[in-house]
Amino acid sequence: MTSQVAIVILSKNNPKLLEQCILSILKNTLTTKYKIYIGDTGSDEITLHIIINMLKKYLTAESCRLILLDNYHFADNNNTIINTYVDEEWVLLCNDDIQLKDNCIDALLSWGIIQDNVGSIGCRLVFPDGSVQHAGQTVQIDEFNMLQCTHRGYKCRRKYKNEKVAGNTAALMMTRRDTFISNGGFDESYTECWEDIHLNMKYLLAGYSNWYLDDITAIHYESYTRTKSSEATYRLRYDYTYKLKPWFDQLSASDKQTVLSYN
Repeated sequence: MTSQVAIVILSKNNPKLLEQCILSILKNTLTTKYKIYIGDTGSDEITLHIIINMLKKYLTAESCRLILLDNYHFADNNNTIINTYVDEEWVLLCNDDIQLKDNCIDALLSWGIIQDNVGSIGCRLVFPDGSVQHAGQTVQIDEFNMLQCTHRGYKCRRKYKNEKVAGNTAALMMTRRDTFISNGGFDESYTECWEDIHLNMKYLLAGYSNWYLDDITAIHYESYTRTKSSEATYRLRYDYTYKLKPWFDQLSASDKQTVLSYN
C-alpha cells in the first residue's frame, strides 16, 4: 500500500536521539502507512556511517530515504525535502529530539482526515519531567504594541482540550503537502525560528484551521539538534518580532482578529 504520511526529520550528529525517535515511530504507529525522510544536515563521516547502519537495522529502502544536505537551515531544508522528494498526501514535520507516544501519528492523521480545511495539526509536547513544552501557539500584542508569539502552557502541567489554536510548533506538526506548498511553505528568510509561526498565520488567513490535540502526547528533548541559545540567538528572535509585525500590521482588522482570537 502506498504510504499516506511522509515523516520529515532533520538531524546532525545525533544518532542516539534519532534512533530513539525512529523506534518511537515504529512502536507507536499502528495503522498509518508512512515513509521516513531523514535530512542529514552535515554529520561527520563516522556519525553518518553509524546513522546509515542504524537505518538499515530498523527500516527498508522503501520505508526510509536518507537525504544529505549541506548545512542546517530549518526552513530551506524542509522546503527542499517536501518539494523535491515527498509525494505523500500528508507530511509530519518531526524533530529528531521527539519521542512519540499514544499512537500519535495515527491520531493526528485521523483527526486531519475528518476535519474540513485543515492547516496544521499538533499535540501536547512535554519535557522529560512531564511539564508542558508546547500546547499550541499563542499570538498577542503586548503593552509596547509588539507581536508576542509563545508556547501556550509552557512549564506548567495544565490540561487543555482538543481545539483550534493560532498555530502549532514545527517540532511536531502534521499538514497536507498540497496545503503546505500552495501557501508557500516556510519563509526561508527565517534562519532559526518563527518560520512555523508565520506559516500558521498564513494558514489562518487562507481560511484553514490549525488544530491542537491535548489527549495526544510526545516528549520533546528540546533543541538537542542545535547549539544552545546564545545572546545572538535571542537577538535574532527579537529581530523576527520586528520582521513579522509589519506584515501583521498590513492585515485587515478582521484578519488580525482571526490570528489573535485563539489565545
